[in-house]
Amino acid sequence: MRVAFFNPMFGKDFTKSARWFARSRGRVQRHPDYLCTAAATVEAAGHGLFFLDAQAKNLSTEDALPDIKGFRPDLIVYQTSTPSIYADIAAARLCRDATGALNVLVGPHVSAEPEDTLRRADGAVDAVAVGEYDYTVRDLADGVPIHDCLGVAWLDGERFAMNPARPYIENLDELPFPAWRHIDIHDYRDAGKLFPFLTLISGRGCPNRCTFCQLPQVMNGRRYRKRSVQSVVAEIERDLELFPDLKEIMFEDDTLTMRPFRDRLVALCEELIRRDWPISWSANARVDLNDLEALKLMKRAGCRMLCVGFESGDQVVLDAVNKGTTIEQMHTFAHSARRAGVRVHGCFMFGGPGETPDTARKTIELASKLPIDTAQFSGVVAYPGTEYYAWAKKNGYLVPGDWRDWVNEDFEQCPTVSFPALSAEAMSRLVDEGLRRFYLRPRQMIRMACNIRSLSDLKAKMHGLKSFISYFRSGKTYRSAAGSPTTRNP
Repeated sequence: MRVAFFNPMFGKDFTKSARWFARSRGRVQRHPDYLCTAAATVEAAGHGLFFLDAQAKNLSTEDALPDIKGFRPDLIVYQTSTPSIYADIAAARLCRDATGALNVLVGPHVSAEPEDTLRRADGAVDAVAVGEYDYTVRDLADGVPIHDCLGVAWLDGERFAMNPARPYIENLDELPFPAWRHIDIHDYRDAGKLFPFLTLISGRGCPNRCTFCQLPQVMNGRRYRKRSVQSVVAEIERDLELFPDLKEIMFEDDTLTMRPFRDRLVALCEELIRRDWPISWSANARVDLNDLEALKLMKRAGCRMLCVGFESGDQVVLDAVNKGTTIEQMHTFAHSARRAGVRVHGCFMFGGPGETPDTARKTIELASKLPIDTAQFSGVVAYPGTEYYAWAKKNGYLVPGDWRDWVNEDFEQCPTVSFPALSAEAMSRLVDEGLRRFYLRPRQMIRMACNIRSLSDLKAKMHGLKSFISYFRSGKTYRSAAGSPTTRNP
């Protein structure tokens, strides 16, 4: 079978591959790692492959259509997100009219809302792959009928049908490496990463129970399924062969540094030290990584930066989102990382249950006091399929009246909740206040300047600086798409 994987464009510089779907203030564009892994799985099964990340290229579906049509696909797999779902459906309709191919949508949004998606598609989409979709799309390509394929939702006439769930993939080493040869890594930028960089997923699932985090609740589950160190290192080796100018690997796992998996982290670091490759790496981490020796080992192994979810400066709010960490751990971790020489990018958010202007300003104060290198601030995004979304909707706190309202008219992130004690508009002002207070301190400017160690580092920082200035010069900043709370919840 001839299979096309297509990430349709929504808005300029929008990204569907990050954890929160939006045109970021730093104009970050992330690699379609899960989609590329599924594409490689289909290709390894012997099927013809066409892959196009039109979003990363800011290429409209109309402009992409000649190439898709020229491939003559039998099956087209579309990457989707909550804000872009109407545009994704419209792209599927255009492609179906042009090719007659079987249309299948994948991703967190359609996994959380399969029936809603299919009914809104009104015949433009044949099926939705729910959850992990690598083997689901492979089976469809192999000719398994929609009504027999595990993990597929579809419409049987007017009746919504949901096939038995696709089991999680237990041995992730069986999956091929992502089909990176079908992308241009220079299409992907992030001011916090050396350029060019690639993402790497060394395991799926997360045992932590943060109420707002969508991937574990909708896609990958609450149990960490990890790849072997040998598989991870082999992927990096392949990446370096494909892209000789590669500067950094970003481990996108939720759980790479968790204490229960310390032995694997140590083994990975020791193998990276042995290989002595001329690249850096970064990773997601939690503040309960209070292990100075592990941090020092990570630094020796090439770890340059950790992206860390501090989230809130108020313990009550942290507990309300089931973060499972403490303010004390945050200070200990940040100082340990500084001693080890590992940079820290802090992620902070406003909008947890019980949030008030006072608790939000505690978060801004915390960010300014911690010895970290960079920071981002945002409102908590209530994505469908999460406990946080269900809580916000039940209590009438959800702002958007439609899926498109998850971002504003410029496709940028905006508040999705509004509380009696903290409105969406007040949350917007706090995001901008946090950015200004963190970055416009003389000490912070000096720290960031001193952290520039290479031309690649300089290019990344200049990209971020231009995006930061453009964001504030626009005069629009972080604002609501819907404008005010509404009862027209999706």
